[in-house]
Amino acid sequence: MIKQDITKLIGITGYDTENNCYLTKYGYLDIIQIITKDLVNSSEDEVEYDCLKFAKLYKLYGDDIKIIAMNFPCNTEKQQDYIQYKLQKTSNEIYKRYLQRKLDELVWLGKHDTSREYYFMLFAEKLDDLEKNLLTMTSTLGKGKTGLLNMLPEEKKHQILQRMANKCLLIN
Repeated sequence: MIKQDITKLIGITGYDTENNCYLTKYGYLDIIQIITKDLVNSSEDEVEYDCLKFAKLYKLYGDDIKIIAMNFPCNTEKQQDYIQYKLQKTSNEIYKRYLQRKLDELVWLGKHDTSREYYFMLFAEKLDDLEKNLLTMTSTLGKGKTGLLNMLPEEKKHQILQRMANKCLLIN
């Protein structure tokens, strides 16, 4: 659940589980993740196509919208657990040295590297307007593996709002 101090700061009065959005003093609020791509290794046509999708969205979208960028520490715990498992199972000393080097790299990445994630924060006075805006966004940018948007679960939305109010908080 959302902590009380955050609700006062942002003006959120509750979470509507039926519609998967926040209720605020001014209307409704929702958060959607933007799926990022590697622009360096993508073809020029693909990058141009994605830019045109965003340009079309900004022409069609009439209500307030905010883009949020957040840095998170790299999470390498699953990889570390797997390498630890392999280290315990192997008897080959050369392989153990290689695995230990990989484990050290993953630990270093977890402490020093960050990943950046982007989100759209949507605002609307009425629920119908929010649903219309969501439909405009998903039809223009697409969602899922082939699209540029990812719908977030309730818990992740709560974590993002808490992170906005407390910059030192880590998110899973």
